[in-house]
Amino acid sequence: MSFVRRGVGLVLVALSVVGCGVRPTGVVDAGEAASGLTKGLRIYFVSEAGRLEGVSRPGSRIRQPIDVIKLLMGPEESERRSGLSTLVRSGEYEVTGEGDRLTVRIPDTVLQPTSVQDRNLAGQLVCSLARARAVLDKSGRTRPDDVRVTVRGDAGGELGPSVCSDFLK
Repeated sequence: MSFVRRGVGLVLVALSVVGCGVRPTGVVDAGEAASGLTKGLRIYFVSEAGRLEGVSRPGSRIRQPIDVIKLLMGPEESERRSGLSTLVRSGEYEVTGEGDRLTVRIPDTVLQPTSVQDRNLAGQLVCSLARARAVLDKSGRTRPDDVRVTVRGDAGGELGPSVCSDFLK
């Protein structure tokens, strides 16, 4: 019995000395770190399934959050072929507030909080405006879900204040 224990002990010692065969390496540069939620402009359209889908707009320059409204007027051709559409119509939108609180007024609209279409419209606006606000924060401290947006129909109805993740569930 002690011979078996001694044999097992020798095998364990030998294995620990040999190791697994992986040799240590130095620091390996893997490139740029993964980007977070606040990096780059994204705007949101509605998919054929009725859900919001964000698309990147890396070349778009905005100076204030309201500038994304024009981008929401219609998806690009490739996005339309992918089944994306917009509920944002033309008109005189107004965005007020600053910091992490914004209010957007939709022209000629009565919002029905129980309407799926109105919730998707609000989601497009909330998510796109919040993302724009985060991108415009040069300190990099504002995340899209830090921004609370209230959506008002100028003819009545209101949704919010909401954060983007309220619409992405």
